[in-house]
Amino acid sequence: MSDLVATLREQEQAWERRPLVRQLYRDWYQALVERLSDVDGVSVELGSGIGRLRQVAGTRVVLTDVEQTPWSDETVDALHLPYADESVANIVMLDVFHHLGDPARFLNEAERTLAPGGRLLLIEPYCSPVSTPLYRGFHQEHTDMSVADPFAPDPDVARAAFDSNQALPTLVFYRRLEELQRRWPTLRVVERKRFAFLLYPLSGGFTHRPLLPAPLYPAMRLIERALQPLAPLLAFRCLVVVEKRGA
Repeated sequence: MSDLVATLREQEQAWERRPLVRQLYRDWYQALVERLSDVDGVSVELGSGIGRLRQVAGTRVVLTDVEQTPWSDETVDALHLPYADESVANIVMLDVFHHLGDPARFLNEAERTLAPGGRLLLIEPYCSPVSTPLYRGFHQEHTDMSVADPFAPDPDVARAAFDSNQALPTLVFYRRLEELQRRWPTLRVVERKRFAFLLYPLSGGFTHRPLLPAPLYPAMRLIERALQPLAPLLAFRCLVVVEKRGA
């Protein structure tokens, strides 16, 4: 059994034991599915993990991972997409972009393969003044906001499937948005949303002890909505929608 499959099996066990995490991620998957483009072409999820997008999207999206796993339909490397030019309707990524060892190469591939009107849809960590120190102190993944060029290859991130820099989505899609739009002019960011203020950290994720009883989820969702104006300060997550412009 590979290291990737072994880690994913642990995540699957945690998924079954943690109703709060299941509800949280299902809401995130629903948000992604609601934003899928309806242009012609294949829709793929990169880094599908334990494949739970299928519970929301059905067979509308092809599940892929960097190596063959029991939950994926196909093996796909995000830096070498095996798709023809302008043949992809949607590229879906949940907690994958910050694991990419060469973000620029991936964006080149997304620009090449997306059909006009096609979309890149991401949910990723967001580094706010509140979340950044907590990510650094309590999360097993690396978080480095001091990266000089977040688009450049990073050998530390490229070493293995679960190596990462959680700061990459914030740097690329928020701090360096103008550079992103200049370098990939056909890829236009059409939506950005910072969210996940209390529910996500209190859920414990896949590895930490939950600090909130699952029955309180509906009430906490109402509190999350009330806190939305404080998103730049509190957010742990961001949703980004990038759309390929036509010629």
